[in-house]
Amino acid sequence: MVVGTIAASRRENIVATILRDYAPGQQAEDAVRYGAPALCEPLSVLEPLRRTNAAAATPVSIRLEAQGTPLRAGQSLVLDIAAPDFPAHLQVDYFTTDGNVVHLLPNPMETSSRVEPRAVRHLGDRKSGGRFWTIGPPFGDELLVVVASALPLFTTPRPEAETAADYLPELKRVLDAAGPGALADARFIATEAW
Repeated sequence: MVVGTIAASRRENIVATILRDYAPGQQAEDAVRYGAPALCEPLSVLEPLRRTNAAAATPVSIRLEAQGTPLRAGQSLVLDIAAPDFPAHLQVDYFTTDGNVVHLLPNPMETSSRVEPRAVRHLGDRKSGGRFWTIGPPFGDELLVVVASALPLFTTPRPEAETAADYLPELKRVLDAAGPGALADARFIATEAW
C-alpha cells in the first residue's frame, strides 16, 4: 500500500506512474491524498505534532458535520473538535487553496479556546450564536488543522484571516517555544462551486 500526500492534482497520476515503473506487474493499493501545493507547508510545520497525536491514547481530532466531500458553495462549515486527555487550548485554522488561512478558533466572537479533557467543541453552528462560516471561493483542496496545547499559542489575537506566508513562520515560532506536549490533527476537504 502506498500512503501519503502529494502536492499535485490526481489527474497527473504520479503514483500510478511510479508504481508502474518501479513495481511492474505488482498490484498496489494507492491511498495517496493529492493536495494543493499551498497546503504542503502547513502539513510540514505540524508534522511532528501530528506524529505525536497519532500515538496518543486520546488524540485531538477534527470531524466535519457534513458527511462526504466535496462541500459545495453555500454549504455551512460545521465541525467538532474532540479534545485530548488534558485541559487544552485549541487553535483551529482553515487553509485555503489560494494560500490564505482563516482562524476559526479563537475568533472575535469566541475568544476562549479552552476545552476540558475529552470534551467536544462544536464550531460553526448558526444556532449556537457563535461564529459561522459558509463555503465559498476559492474552491479546491483545502485543509483544516487543529493544535491542542496546554497554553494558548498566541498571547495576542491573530487577524481573523491572513496569508499563510505571514502566519506559518509565527506558528512555527510559537510551537518551537511551546515545547513538547502539543498535539495536532489535519483534515483535507474539497470544495466546489456546485
